Amino acid sequence: MSGPALYRHFPSKQALLVAVLEDPLNDLLAHAREIAAKVTDPRKALEEMIDYHVTRSLQNVPSTLVFLKNEHNVPEDERHRMRRLMRLYAEEWSGLVERLRPDLSDAQTRILTHAVFSMINSVPQFNSGLDPESVGKTIQTAAINALLVPPDAV
Repeated sequence: MSGPALYRHFPSKQALLVAVLEDPLNDLLAHAREIAAKVTDPRKALEEMIDYHVTRSLQNVPSTLVFLKNEHNVPEDERHRMRRLMRLYAEEWSGLVERLRPDLSDAQTRILTHAVFSMINSVPQFNSGLDPESVGKTIQTAAINALLVPPDAV
């Protein structure tokens, strides 16, 4: 696709960047909401959300990383909207973790959720030499354990 063809669809580089960032965020949020609504077992729902996020991260550079590196190029209103999408997505996870870990405070739940997001999103930047399936299973296991295993159980 040529530059001029892109600009027939996007009025500016900023608009293109917003689309590149927003579409994956919308997809993650829509998937999380769908799973939360249809899967009644909170652990199974959380595992499905983790699996989906890990798979997306291994297939594409996570949009949150692109956003953080390019946030200064995103118009303020779009930046606020994308941050809101990220918060809504995190709330879907946090709601499940709260049900599964009533021993945690709200702040602890949010910290764990964001730590797991950081872990999942950082994997594509790391060249482990492992095949994507092995990486995915390793990260999925680490994520569910980070969210659900109390520290005194380790």
